[in-house]
Amino acid sequence: MLSKIYLGLLAFSVLIVGFFTYYSWSWLQSIGVPAAAVEGFVYNSETAWYVLWTTFALLLIVGNGILWSSKSSWAVWMSFVYFAVFVLVRYFWLDAAALNFRKSAGLVEGTFSLGPLLGVIIVAAAAAIVFLDHFVVVRLNQRMFPDTKTVETSPEEEIEEVKHDPS
Repeated sequence: MLSKIYLGLLAFSVLIVGFFTYYSWSWLQSIGVPAAAVEGFVYNSETAWYVLWTTFALLLIVGNGILWSSKSSWAVWMSFVYFAVFVLVRYFWLDAAALNFRKSAGLVEGTFSLGPLLGVIIVAAAAAIVFLDHFVVVRLNQRMFPDTKTVETSPEEEIEEVKHDPS
């Protein structure tokens, strides 16, 4: 059941963030006043950014629930993939299109953007956070519900078992 909730939430998140990303890009195709187009782009791009962070956190929480209950980490890592794809789209495609629009409209004089580097840093930081989160959830689950198949023996008991071994 939790997996179905996660998949529905993921689909909804992709639709919402995808819509705002596309809509912000569509502002750059405007034939109106360039300053107004940039304003519309910035507003919708920031909306997509906030929705991305919010949905990523929500997906990670639900993914942790799936990891906890089924010991399957696919949802946690799918949350990371969702986040990484939209961050890379934002910094490699959307910000580059905005810079080109601003240059062609004469609104900016720069030709270089540190956006792609920042995007890679954000994705790497998110990967580290998701990995740490995955590790913590798995270890907490192991501590709360130890495996009953493995019975721990003390080193003294292991030595006695070796002494009494007939082979």
